[in-house]
Amino acid sequence: MKRSISLTREFVKKALSIKDWDFANDVLYRLCADNSGHTQDDIIIAKIWIIGRTYAAAIERRSNAAKGSLGDVFYVKNVAPKIHASSIDTWFNKLRRKSSDDLALTLETHKKVMDLFCKISGLEKRSLASKYLHFHFPERFYIYDSRAYKAICGLTRGVGRDLRQLPDHDNVYARFFIRCEALRQELIPIAGRQLSPRDIDKILLYSVK
Repeated sequence: MKRSISLTREFVKKALSIKDWDFANDVLYRLCADNSGHTQDDIIIAKIWIIGRTYAAAIERRSNAAKGSLGDVFYVKNVAPKIHASSIDTWFNKLRRKSSDDLALTLETHKKVMDLFCKISGLEKRSLASKYLHFHFPERFYIYDSRAYKAICGLTRGVGRDLRQLPDHDNVYARFFIRCEALRQELIPIAGRQLSPRDIDKILLYSVK
């Protein structure tokens, strides 16, 4: 395939040197590390609201929402209680016990969180699910959004393998994830070190500037 840009050592170095959002992201990592559970509604609201709004993926975003159906009441009456009542902590605890190399579990958990957010919002929340999971498990989940998807399509080949053998998963995110993994492996000799999902996100976004 012909790439949209050349992944040279200089390009990768420049992409990884961008620090503008590092402090803000560190705040989100600390928020989730210090408050990893989902048993207190105020903490649930803080995490889902701050991550969603910061990353333009708010759980209540919709263009045709009925007037007055969203806002603070939506978080208090719908978002927090439904996340609290879900099995999300069971899903997260299972991730903590299993290796990050367990692709099936990683993708299955993304699908479960995505479905939970869809039940709450009535909308497909692939991007929000990836971002919420990333800040709880920064070494395990790649951030998905339209810009990252455009970038990965310009840098990697499509996934040729049949994913039907995997358990329940979102096909779009699964293929995006596998392409990110392939890019990460390819970039190790160029970067001279292992790269994190956050590093890959920086490279993807830099490539579509």
